This record gives sequence, structure tokens and C-alpha cells, in this order.
Amino acid sequence: MTSAISLLYQVGALEGDEGLTPLGYHLAKLPVDVLIGKMLLYGGIFGCLSPILSISAFLSYKSPFVYPKDEKQDVERAKLALLTDRPDGSSESSDSYQQSDHLVMMIAYKKWEKILRERGVRAAQQFCSSHFLSSSVMYMIRDMRIQFGTLLADIGLINLPKKYQTEGKRKEMLDSWFSDKSQPFNMYAHHSSIVKAILCAGLYPNVAATEQGIAAVALSNLRKSTNSASKTYSVWHDGRREVHIHPSSINNSLKTFQHPFLVFLEKVETNKVFLRDTTVISPFSILLFGGSINIQHQTGQVIIDGWLKLTAPAQTAVLFKELRSTLHTIWKEMIRNPENSTIVNNAVVKSMIHLLLEEDKPQK
Repeated sequence: MTSAISLLYQVGALEGDEGLTPLGYHLAKLPVDVLIGKMLLYGGIFGCLSPILSISAFLSYKSPFVYPKDEKQDVERAKLALLTDRPDGSSESSDSYQQSDHLVMMIAYKKWEKILRERGVRAAQQFCSSHFLSSSVMYMIRDMRIQFGTLLADIGLINLPKKYQTEGKRKEMLDSWFSDKSQPFNMYAHHSSIVKAILCAGLYPNVAATEQGIAAVALSNLRKSTNSASKTYSVWHDGRREVHIHPSSINNSLKTFQHPFLVFLEKVETNKVFLRDTTVISPFSILLFGGSINIQHQTGQVIIDGWLKLTAPAQTAVLFKELRSTLHTIWKEMIRNPENSTIVNNAVVKSMIHLLLEEDKPQK
């Protein structure tokens, strides 16, 4: 019970003496895991709903990938093939889609759905076979996407068109509507940096960092307990101990990472503590959606939750602090006017999106 209440404080659902925050008010209306619920709400607000519906469904159910005996390397090749040949015609570099198991799942669903719609059941089944995907899981994900999307419509975050309310909601049509790029809630669905940031918003505090992303005091305590100072490869910590990326993750065999932070849904303990389904996330994502901010003006460092270390000018950190509190006000406004579902056009949300897109641009 104590652990559950602590998590609700960490995700921003409770404040003060166990009172509901505006975010907590909306989360209470969604009958899903609190982290998944938060991800869905932010996905709608930040204009990347379709990918977040897919990822939330996979995380609530299970990974679509099957691992036949002795074919692990073939599965990994199939995952990388999905990443390099995307279905959306996106102009983003392939690099920005790398280092994320969650984006691989999202792309797998998008391709499967497109093949099923355009070429039929047999072609979709063939696609699953050649990419080591479970066909039954894909159909379940479609059902869950519709279920989650409808829940968001029920609480007023998105508007469900009248025709879907009256004609029995044919699955294929409703799922296609949730994927519609022209809808405001999908305005940034093709930007991987926004999708990754929303993964951070939903999954935080499930975050791990390498030594480059850990504050000095926290790092010296971790080194005492794990003796990681002598190791040559990237060592990940969850703030309390050394953790490892699960062998099934596309990040497992990497030597270098785009950023020293990643998010995950769950830990599995066998001979080591493993993180399943990981996504490498950016410093701005943590500044926007992480825990408490401590700005150290002299050193130009920002400490999040007492252990994560970011380097940012003080004025940048102060700006992010202001943006966070304004987001709190937006949640309040949604309680008063739930029908106002074009929040993605809100000036503050646009500023946040602009910052995340700017951070993702290659440095000149």
C-alpha cells in the first residue's frame, strides 16, 4: 500500500495529504495501469496518440515478437529491418528511431495494419511469419488500441466522430481513425523525439542512467555498493543498484548510446537485475517530465530527483520549471472544459514540442 501511494506521488497523481492533482483526476477515470494511463493522456495532449496507443497496448499485453529456438539473431535482424524500412515515409533519419524497443513495436504494428488493410489477411499473416511476429498478438493489440482510444474519447480528451458512435464502431474503421495523420491528436505522430519524450512522461520514474548521467554524490555511493568503477563497458544504474539491459532488447548489444538515460516498464531479477523493453531518452525529456528539479547555478548542472545529472544553463532549467507548472494549469483547465480537446494547439504545449524537436536536430 505504501509503495502504491509513493508511486502515485512520483507520477504526479497525488499532492499534499494524499489529495488528487488535476493529472490524478484524469488518471482516476482511466481503468488502466497508472503509468500506461499517464502515457495515454500525454500522447493525446502532445499530438502523438496513434504510436502511443500501440505502445501502451503492447506494454499492457505482451511483446509481439516470438523467439524460436536458436533463432535469436534472426529475430534481431528482423527488428532492425523494421527500423530501417519504415511505412510512414518519414524524412527523419533512421538514427532517431534507433535505441528503442517501444518504437520497434510501434512500427511493427503500423506495417502489419497497413498490409492487412491493403492486401488482406493472408499477406498480413505472411508479414508476421517473416518478421517473427505473433499474428494473434497483433489482432489483440488492435482491439486494445480501440479500447484505449475510446476511453480517451469517453473522458473528453479526443472527440469521437458521430458516425463511429452510431454505426456499431467497426473495428478496422475505428482503428484507422485513431491512426489518421490529419487529426490534431496525431499532429506529431511521425516525430520519434516527441514519441520518446511521451514514453518518458508515462514511464518515469522507471529510469536508468549510465555514469555520465548520475550526480557525483549518488555515483560515489553506487560505486561503493557495486564496484563498477573498474568496468570498461557502459554500466546502467536505477538509482539504487547496477542493472542490465535484457538480452531481448535491441539496446542489449550496443556499446554507445545517444544519451545516458533510458526508460523501461519492468525489471526482471534472475542472476542479475534486467530491464525489459527499453528506450534511450533525451535530457530535455527528463527536464520536462522527470521528478523534482534542483538547479545548481554555479556549476551549470541540474539534479533531478537527487541523483540524475543534466548539464543545462540555469535559465534553461528555470524555463523548464515554468513550463512544468503551466502544464499543471492545462490539466486543471481540462477538468473545467473537457470538450476543449485541441490542447495540442495550446501555446505552452507547442513551446514544449518545439524544444524537444530542436534538441533532436543534429548539432552543427
